[in-house]
Amino acid sequence: MTRALKSTAIALGLTLAATSLTALPAAAKTLSRSEIGAAMINKTITTRRFGMRITMRYKPNGTVSAKSLLGTINGTWRYSGSNRVCTTFPSGPAKGTSCATYTKTGANSYRTSAGVSFRVN
Repeated sequence: MTRALKSTAIALGLTLAATSLTALPAAAKTLSRSEIGAAMINKTITTRRFGMRITMRYKPNGTVSAKSLLGTINGTWRYSGSNRVCTTFPSGPAKGTSCATYTKTGANSYRTSAGVSFRVN
């Protein structure tokens, strides 16, 4: 094998190895209502929004609380359809109602359809 051919084979092997290490996962499946409930209700959710760490907790009675350096804001949540959650806050940076779907991105890691990543503990 010539030196040029060996170099090409090594480069190709390194490229394939790097590609397999960084390959994107298959298209993530949107969580169903029951999967959302099992993953999020009565669990501590942490994320970063508006430049700060936020801890949230969804309760089975339809209430949600969000805590940050600014304090605690209580709101409500409800399912919309088979796979969306709508959250309403009366004040604060997230004032109003927003609805999202969720996908699992890793162990205890999720992402909303609005692009917000969070962890469930």
